[in-house]
Amino acid sequence: MLAKVNSCAVVGLDGVLVEVEVFVGSGLPGIVIVGLPDAAVQESRERVRAAIRNSGGRVPHGHVTVNLAPADLKKAGPTYDLPIAVGILIASRQIHSDVADTLIVGELALDGLVRHTPGILSMISLAAQRGLRRAIVPAGDAPEAALIDGIEIIAVRTLTDVVQYLNGELVIEPFRGGDVEDRSAPPMYTDFSEIRGQEHVKRARDCRCGCT
Repeated sequence: MLAKVNSCAVVGLDGVLVEVEVFVGSGLPGIVIVGLPDAAVQESRERVRAAIRNSGGRVPHGHVTVNLAPADLKKAGPTYDLPIAVGILIASRQIHSDVADTLIVGELALDGLVRHTPGILSMISLAAQRGLRRAIVPAGDAPEAALIDGIEIIAVRTLTDVVQYLNGELVIEPFRGGDVEDRSAPPMYTDFSEIRGQEHVKRARDCRCGCT
């Protein structure tokens, strides 16, 4: 069976949509990842395999091919762990859900814990621009992801959470980020007492008229 999951790469400061295609077929057991993956992406085979097993899932006995499209874009980092795992579980009929309107990102620990992924703001911004309805992200990244309007943020802590949520066995309300700025914090001032000279720079930094 073939499954497709939306994920994202970050090139510079911009997000680039990556389609994770997973096909489970006959042949020698194993997971092969293609589509210009770097070493960290290649290592996701072992993280995903362990995370699925330790989360109560089943790793398919057949040959699993994972393609990260577009194939001419270099894929780096562990961001694709979670979407690869979800793709494998969909292709092996352990998840029964349509994820065509969903962005999925996150690194997996061997026990199935979903870890932080860098560049989340760029990823969620792109997903909203492309009209995706929701994004499944690590719980620790949810406050930052929620800064982007127009897309539901589903914060997850484990692969088990993701599987149960997509199968309708667990209700996860969209994360609601409030005002993350701490307005009670005192204003910050810079101490220039040990800097000699540069008087014009000191005056500009201490000016409160709004000219800087």
